[in-house]
Amino acid sequence: MLQDFIAAEGGNGQITISDQEATITAQARTDWFFHPDGSSRQANVPSLILETTAPEVSLAAKVSVGFAGTYDAGALFVDTGPDHWAKLAFELSPQGFPTIVSVVTKGTSDDCDGPRHPADAVWLRLHVRGGIVAFHFSEDGQFWRFNRTFSLSRSPGAPIRLGLSAQAPKGEGCTARFTEVKLRHTPLIDFRDGS
Repeated sequence: MLQDFIAAEGGNGQITISDQEATITAQARTDWFFHPDGSSRQANVPSLILETTAPEVSLAAKVSVGFAGTYDAGALFVDTGPDHWAKLAFELSPQGFPTIVSVVTKGTSDDCDGPRHPADAVWLRLHVRGGIVAFHFSEDGQFWRFNRTFSLSRSPGAPIRLGLSAQAPKGEGCTARFTEVKLRHTPLIDFRDGS
């Protein structure tokens, strides 16, 4: 399934994929973040991208990250246009804790730290239904904890991009490993019931 994704390294990292896993290594000072005050717009992360026109779709993966520098992360993302995108990340906080972090961008980025996650890996999932997106995370890949839901501008039938990425905004580089990657088109009836 990962063979359907397109690698976008942009000279800022290295990507290795197989049928079962993807490893993305980001170089130093790579990030995808549009500062809320408009002072900076950085979008140079290495990523794997899948384009789809499906009206309802989920992307999930088990994510582990070789944390070294602040804000090192592995992330899942959805992109509906140059100024409308969002990511759910397993990220190292400034306090040194692995954390579930979400960023929703509509012109500028809304950045939100979620709970600490002390394990070596976490399952992340994004679900798109029309112009609505839901983010979830899981300790076992079975029961999904709700993170947030929001809207992203999307014309009916228009393609969107889903993907995997890594970043190292402050450190010298970061490697994220994505396994158990799943793409599904099954409707998600209730965003909050753990399914």
